[in-house]
Amino acid sequence: MTLPDSAAHPRAPALAVTGILSRRSFAIRRSTALLGLTLLGLTTAWSGATTWYILRKDDLAARLINRETSRQYAYEDRIAALRADIDRLASRALLDQDGVEARVGEIAMRQAELESKQALVNAVTETLKASGIGVTQAGKTASGPRLIKPEAATRASSVSSFAPIGPTRPTPAPDMPVLRGAEDRNAGPWQSGEVPEPVSPAQRVAEALEQLDEAIGQTGSSQLGTLRNIDRSLGETQKTLRAALAETGLDTDRLAASTTIAKAVGGPFVPIKIDPAAGPFEATLHSLQPRIAAVSRLRELALQLPLRRPLQGEIDMSSNYGYRVDPFTRGPAMHTGMDLRAETGTPVRATAAGKVVTAEYSGGYGNMVEIEHPGGISTRYAHMSAILVSAGQNVSAGALVGRVGSTGRSTGPHLHYETRIDGDTLDPIRFLRAGDKLAGQL
Repeated sequence: MTLPDSAAHPRAPALAVTGILSRRSFAIRRSTALLGLTLLGLTTAWSGATTWYILRKDDLAARLINRETSRQYAYEDRIAALRADIDRLASRALLDQDGVEARVGEIAMRQAELESKQALVNAVTETLKASGIGVTQAGKTASGPRLIKPEAATRASSVSSFAPIGPTRPTPAPDMPVLRGAEDRNAGPWQSGEVPEPVSPAQRVAEALEQLDEAIGQTGSSQLGTLRNIDRSLGETQKTLRAALAETGLDTDRLAASTTIAKAVGGPFVPIKIDPAAGPFEATLHSLQPRIAAVSRLRELALQLPLRRPLQGEIDMSSNYGYRVDPFTRGPAMHTGMDLRAETGTPVRATAAGKVVTAEYSGGYGNMVEIEHPGGISTRYAHMSAILVSAGQNVSAGALVGRVGSTGRSTGPHLHYETRIDGDTLDPIRFLRAGDKLAGQL
């Protein structure tokens, strides 16, 4: 029987154990080395990755920083640009507001000028009305459109304008902006299609000022038209007065210069300076003044002349002025007046205002009244049955002075009517014809 090696050699077991341990030790050292190498590789890779990550992160951070810096600069530039736009818009708004205020001031000045002109037009019409001078329908003063007062216009512009309230800050937007088309939503039935763009406040202010300017222009044109109509009407009145007064055969210019001024008037003399070169309104008003004065003098003269009829109704003339056959002597004679046939007791009225200088029985005149009028003109009313005035009495035109009769050298009831100037007799029919032409104007 063969013994094992361990039994054959007393140190064999120890050697075997040592070999086994050596092999295991080698195997352990080999795995340990591999593990270490692996760990070393991993550590190296981790270190490299970490280093790369750190370096990469720094680069990304630098890029992020650069990008954020660029954005910051861009935002700052944008903010600066917006501030510049705001300043520019604020400056433009200020300029627009200044323009609106200047426009409103100009319109206010024009309105004040318009009111001054209207006062002159009213003064002219009141003067004509007080003088009793009639004008045609076209010559009536037309009242202008109601104008916005300057303060109201300024207030409207400050509220509606987009101009800033302060010197550098623009007006903030309203809290509740108006929706597009909301203003016209209730104005009419619903319609399809695009809604029109809303009108800006600045445009509304501009349109309002434009309408106001147009209204002022129309009122100015109306005032000028009124003056021109008055001028034309006065021209026609002057022509009518001259034609009527020419029937009397008197020197109307001399008589008009000597006419008396209406009573109960006066006051300090304050002349009105009108520059005809200032415009058509001033030129028309300047040329209107002498015409008004001329018509007033002619009308005053017509009021003082005996142009009315001494008897009301149709005239029944039985004998005219001039040479005739005397009813008593049957010979040629001068008839110094005109005889108007009428019933006894018919009212006899003064043909013009004046002062009674005679009221008595006077020979062939019978009961006679003589009235003295301005300009050396006098009238006589003879053969009356009754005298109803007394000497020294002032009478108005149309006043009752007596009644028709047949006193004195008379063949029947009638009125002997005379007109005289400076004692010389004139044909009364001339005055009556002039009065007929001016019927309704005196």
